[in-house]
Parts: sequence; structure tokens; C-alpha cells
Amino acid sequence: RAIKQDDIILADDILQEDTVRLRKRERVPHFSNIHLWLVLDYGVKLTEACSDWELMEKCQLAFYDKYKFDLAQTVACLLCHPMAMIKDIGQGFYIWDDVNSVVSLQDTRLLLPDEYEQFIADLPRYTWEVLLPRKYERWPELKVKDMMEPLAEYQRYTDFAARMGEAAVKRYGIPKASAVMVGMPGIELLCNLYTGMKGLAMDMRRQPEQVKAAVQMLESGTDAVVQSILEEPRDTEAAFDVWLGMLAHNFLSIKQWEAYYWPYLKKLLDAVVAADKTAYIFVEGYVSRFYDYFRTFPAGHIALHIEQDDVYEVKKNLPNCCIVGGMSSTLLGSGTKEQCIDRAKQLIDDLGQEGGFILSQDKMISYMRDANPENLKAVCDFVSEYHF
Repeated sequence: RAIKQDDIILADDILQEDTVRLRKRERVPHFSNIHLWLVLDYGVKLTEACSDWELMEKCQLAFYDKYKFDLAQTVACLLCHPMAMIKDIGQGFYIWDDVNSVVSLQDTRLLLPDEYEQFIADLPRYTWEVLLPRKYERWPELKVKDMMEPLAEYQRYTDFAARMGEAAVKRYGIPKASAVMVGMPGIELLCNLYTGMKGLAMDMRRQPEQVKAAVQMLESGTDAVVQSILEEPRDTEAAFDVWLGMLAHNFLSIKQWEAYYWPYLKKLLDAVVAADKTAYIFVEGYVSRFYDYFRTFPAGHIALHIEQDDVYEVKKNLPNCCIVGGMSSTLLGSGTKEQCIDRAKQLIDDLGQEGGFILSQDKMISYMRDANPENLKAVCDFVSEYHF
């Protein structure tokens, strides 16, 4: 049973010292990978909730009231907060569609192939003079006074995030997900913020040395992050010590992975192991091509959230890692309550009895059809009561 103290679940007992450490527990923890869906479940439009922090707070708290989870990304609107902040300076590259209840981000190139030298030499100046005018149509005409409201909106967002984090812990017993959200590898930053996937794929082939130099520049603070992991005491109120996300690995060859991605990731994970801490990694896409790399770490330090791979195969090939996931969004969205509960029970019985498994949704649940509310609630109620 999840240990509680004054009705607050102790993250150290639930995750760090049990499941992630591959120790047997009486119940498998349930991790919420629910994001924009909670807004739609509340019954309002995305543009309404994402421009009104009081309304977003109601959506978030209603979700916690309705569904039982041991762990959650406690601020589900992280991908939406730019809407409120950039509305006065330009749309950027977000696409808001209330008709289909979708928000998406265009894969857009901001850094052009002939601008790498300028980008590497002085990133702040490049950002101010080239990137921002290219991204926001009103940027060239803005005055200092025009930035006051976006900055105030950002403060309102940070206040909201703090309130939601506090409410999750104190009212619902949901610990914060991690003590540290570590910056992405340079190749992820380059892809997500500057070149887009198509642009980066082309640049790695046409000008690999410039890409490598850009990645090194973007990772210039890695040593400080590593030092922090090694020296900072563990936060027993957090479920994991370190949070990471992986996306760009999906379109890298093994040679490119070893050149651009693995050195950074290995350095961080080596520090996690050396400090006897834990790391949660959300692996968007597939991880199976990289089994040999993750096998190198000792057991009890890494939790991999699996999106596309078969969790049974991942568990078989990476017995040293805690596996997160398994619950199909397709099943949650279109199956029956009985089918969803049967799937949850099967996963728990097969993968969770000896520890090292956390039940969660495979995808970031963002669209209404990603989950039927009755199915999700049935699974939450079942998992919270199912003990070995």
C-alpha cells in the first residue's frame, strides 16, 4: 500500500526507493500522462482555458478530483502557456483549432543553413536580431512597453504552476514529478527550437561539422548540470531526481546518435548513477534500436516511459530499467471498460509483481478521442485498489 503521512503520499517510498529501484511493492503505481485532454474533459475549448489561468486551474483541479493517480505531470498545460504570452507580439508557429480540439506546432526552420557561424558566435544577438523577427510578425515594431504584458502574463503562468504543484502535493498526495528538469541534449534543442526535424536532417548530411559545433555550443552548460546532479542532496518529495525527454533520436542513424546524442545523455546518466539518484526519460517514438546503450547502466536508476515499443519486449531487453507505460491510448479511447481493466490487470500481473513497472498511458493524452472518460476512471479506480 502506498505509504502516507498526513494524507500525503511519500514519493521516496512510492517510487525512488521501491519501483524505480526494482523492488517489489504491494501495488503498482499509476502515472498520469494526461495533458490537454483534461481541458476537453472539463468541457471547455482549448483557447478558452489556455488564455485564462483561473479556468485552467479549474480544469486541472477537477481532473485531480475525478481521477486517482499516484504521480502526474502536475501542470498539464505546459505546451499551451505560450498562447497567453505571445498574443500581443504575434502568433508564432502554434496552430490552434477549437473545431477539432487540437493545438499543434509547425515544423519550421528558423536557423537557415548559411547562418550557423552567426548562430554559434553570438546566440543572444542572433536570437534578438534574426530569430525573433523571423518568428513573430510584430517583433520589428515592438517597443519596450509592448513587452510589459507578455512579461506579466509569464508571471501569472509561473504563479499558476506553483499553485498547481502545491495543490497536487498537499490536496491530492501527488508528488512533484522530478527534482530537476534537465535541459535537453543540444541536438534536441537545435531540432525543436531552431531547425525543425526536416532542416536538421538535411544539415547533418550537408554540413555536419557546423551542426556539431552548434550542438556543443548549446550544451555548454552541461558540466554545471552534471555537478548539480552529483552534489545536490536528493529531494525526497520528488518522484524522480531528474526528468528528461527524447524525440530527435527517432530520425538519427546510429552513427549520428553516437556523434550528437549519446555523449550528452551518457554524461548525465553516469552522474545520476554516481550520485545514486534516479532519472525518468519519456521516450517519444521507439527505444528498441538503442537497447545496447541503456544496458550499460546498473539496475535501479533509470525509468523509461515507453510510447511506441512493446513494453514486454522492452522489459525483457532492459531488465535493469524500470518501465513506465503499457496502457494503450487506442484502447482507452475506443475499447470497453472491461477491456481497459483487463489490460491494466494483465500488465500489472505480468510486469509489476517483482517491481520495476509503473502503469501509464503510452501517448501524451491530448485529444478527446485519446481516452474515454469512463474508461480512464475505471482504470484509475481499479489500479488504486488492486494489491498483490
